[in-house]
Amino acid sequence: MAWLALLGAVFVLGYSSTNARAALLPTVARLGGPWDAWLPFWPWTLLPYLSLNLIYPCALLAQPTRAALDRLALRLAAVQLACLAVFWLWPTGATRQPPALTGPWGLLYAQLRAFEQPFNLFPSLHVAVLVLAWHALTPALPAVARWAWHGWCVLILVSTLTTWQHDLIDVAGGLAVGLVALAWRPPRIKRCLSGVG
Repeated sequence: MAWLALLGAVFVLGYSSTNARAALLPTVARLGGPWDAWLPFWPWTLLPYLSLNLIYPCALLAQPTRAALDRLALRLAAVQLACLAVFWLWPTGATRQPPALTGPWGLLYAQLRAFEQPFNLFPSLHVAVLVLAWHALTPALPAVARWAWHGWCVLILVSTLTTWQHDLIDVAGGLAVGLVALAWRPPRIKRCLSGVG
């Protein structure tokens, strides 16, 4: 729970402050290419996109040992700090404006947009976190459930494009950040307090 609170605070404070900074700038970089115009907007993919908000804490809670928990938490912290640093130093903006939505999808999208402004897209923090959550939860699942899990993760990846939250280059950047974090071996955390294993 301490890791969840700390990582959550870093994300909320860092993401909101970088968004606020980007919104005040006269211009920000736009990285989308002509190929992104071919990507459809599928409102229903908001569901898999937002599901990462539930998967994130589950990945931490599912770790079998304290060492595994610390390793995942440090990797999550690393990708958050790396992406936030890029957002601060080199803000980027959305190249496509989603169509006006009504009904349940419009309500859901309004909730998403209340926090996720159309800035700070490269590299995709959503995708970087997805890579770590996918890797962390796979061993905890029974073999029969893993194919469904892999399929859902692919759907989350696709949803970053079909909700027009990201362009292809953002997704590629997020994948790179996530894979580098997986290759990184975080140092073991020394616990000095009595009673902490």
